[in-house]
Amino acid sequence: MKLYFTIITLFFLVLTSCQNENSNLQLTYLGTAGWVIKDENSKVLIDPYLSRIKLVGMSTSSKISKSAQSRDWGSDNRKKYYRDDRFEPDTTVINWMINNNVIDSSNYIFVHHTHFDHAADVPYIAKKTGARVIGTESLSNLLRAHGIPDKQIVTVRGGEDYDFEDFSVKVLPSLHSALRDKQYYSSENIPSDIKVPLQIKEYVEGGSLMFFFRFKNHKVLTMGSMNFIESEIDKLKPDILLAGSANSRKEIYRYTERLLKSTGFPEIVIPTHWDDFRVTYDAPQEKALEAKVMPFVKDVNRVSPKTKVLIPQHLVPIIIN
Repeated sequence: MKLYFTIITLFFLVLTSCQNENSNLQLTYLGTAGWVIKDENSKVLIDPYLSRIKLVGMSTSSKISKSAQSRDWGSDNRKKYYRDDRFEPDTTVINWMINNNVIDSSNYIFVHHTHFDHAADVPYIAKKTGARVIGTESLSNLLRAHGIPDKQIVTVRGGEDYDFEDFSVKVLPSLHSALRDKQYYSSENIPSDIKVPLQIKEYVEGGSLMFFFRFKNHKVLTMGSMNFIESEIDKLKPDILLAGSANSRKEIYRYTERLLKSTGFPEIVIPTHWDDFRVTYDAPQEKALEAKVMPFVKDVNRVSPKTKVLIPQHLVPIIIN
């Protein structure tokens, strides 16, 4: 792990020396649905889940399949976690991200929903950076339980359209992915009297959102899952779409076609929430790319041949000029 971060550090130094200082937008994939988005005026975090704990089984189901129980974790000798275990952030990884300028200067954190792979690292990051955090009431309850002051918390439900001086964001009500052959459903919130640290199973959805960012030169629509409410995104016309591309999208009727048509066939589509987030950043992702990303890319190419699809790599900035 230490060697990996050394390599990434060198990459950042090379990239910083080569990139155009007047680049319009920079997007860095943190894994799962996590992103850093920055331009010359602003830097925001979206769903910054960096710990990537070694979770056995699905976070949204109490059942553990035989394949999950017998999974070969290779050289990953970290502690195994189960749904009943209490979440512990990997502060080594998070502190590295902060100390190496990946997430340190972000003034805002936006969270799509409160499952652990979206929200569990947010309280620690908010404490370390002092960033304001925007999300549902479920997220606000989680933050307060961790001692985050109210001045850092902005609670939304969807429908808000806020100006943050250097950028603006329209908050959109959304839907979570249709998991487990459409049997997933959750109306729970993280309650205000929750005791931390939470068990992993206590990170319930708490409602789902999408975010439509208007930066100086670009409009970016972000997704936290493989589902959406068509009427909420209709006619937004982002030029960059961070599109959920895991296999649960196949449960949704004409997912790619409806998504692209509703958003005006964006110039750029970047797949998100496709990686195996139970392994460390240096673990290979070829299986996830082959099984999830490439079929989605083919769908996009079929539906919108003029749209450019950019496949992100962990922690490698994408520069949009």
